[in-house]
Amino acid sequence: METKMGVRSSTFFVACFCFLIVLPVLGPTNSRYASYLAGTLAVAGQVHDSSSPDLPVEKLMVGRPQWRRGSGLVYGTMALTNENAYPVKSVTIGCDFFDEWGSRIGTKATLIRRVFGPGRTTVSGIYFSLIFDNRLLANAQAGACRIISAKRLPGYPTPTS
Repeated sequence: METKMGVRSSTFFVACFCFLIVLPVLGPTNSRYASYLAGTLAVAGQVHDSSSPDLPVEKLMVGRPQWRRGSGLVYGTMALTNENAYPVKSVTIGCDFFDEWGSRIGTKATLIRRVFGPGRTTVSGIYFSLIFDNRLLANAQAGACRIISAKRLPGYPTPTS
């Protein structure tokens, strides 16, 4: 007998039964999984410890890029916001790329060699080639970007927490 959604009732019950069998195996009752989860949470707590040194990347954000195409390249303009109390330099951003069907095909990074003071700055002239695995993918689309690294400009005091 089929339901309104076109799924047989027996198929639904089999799927539920399989889920109930697999759930305890994947759940936190498995000691190996529980110890892995506890270790991961402990490491995450250490990474964001308030006593850790100030990292410029944590207070840098990149806005939604505007992309243009031409000659096998994509050219981008985006806003970079520095919420640090000091300028940063040598900012590396990574941007994701997708094929014409929306599947992710890779990430490309570039270094922006300029100084960004506190506040918002519009950055233009960022470009990437559309060559992936030694082939030109003319229909590739550039997507969102993120900050990968940045350096504090020397000569500015370290903020106290």
